[in-house]
Amino acid sequence: MTTSPVLEFEQVAMDFDGKTVFKDLSFELHWNETLGLTGPSGCGKSTVLRIAVDLASPVEGEVRFLGTSVSSWDPIELRRRMILVPQEASMFPGTIRDNLEWPLRVHKLPVDEDKMQEVLEHVLLWPIDLNKIAANLSGGQKQRVAMARALLLEPEALLLDEPTSALDAKATLAVEQTIASLAKAHDIGVVIVTHNKEQAERFTSRVIEMKGE
Repeated sequence: MTTSPVLEFEQVAMDFDGKTVFKDLSFELHWNETLGLTGPSGCGKSTVLRIAVDLASPVEGEVRFLGTSVSSWDPIELRRRMILVPQEASMFPGTIRDNLEWPLRVHKLPVDEDKMQEVLEHVLLWPIDLNKIAANLSGGQKQRVAMARALLLEPEALLLDEPTSALDAKATLAVEQTIASLAKAHDIGVVIVTHNKEQAERFTSRVIEMKGE
């Protein structure tokens, strides 16, 4: 880990069909930081996350991960080291264990039982029966399994798109507590997109409000 930012956006602009979505977006995500990205619907919050992992290309500006333009990274390596967890946490067929082990097997990484338990503790899911069918979990549990699945790959950054939008109050609180502890527990940078500015201010260390055009 260095003192340089994990992720940098420099004068980034995006448009769709010739219409400007946002422009002049500049920010840095630092190690051990949870950054909230908020703003009204349609202002491009989710697009920012897609740009970060090079799933969309800005019309202006530069995005750097660990000091290197994201367009210069091998896409698979980039998306292993900076993981985007989408708004609806998808579960793969099978058990919780299957879901946790799947990305490790894809990237040919060892399955460490102690590490798995440690990560599940960090996302407030331990103890849990790993043989439960993942599709039968509650919305909040699925979100936390998705976070655990990502953390097992030991990324430098975690990008969370509206992780509590479909959850009830109890599940929302649990997921917020999980997110608040992730950056420091895992020495990473975390970005959370939410339309709820009050929520972002409640548990992130810094908030960027996007206005849109």
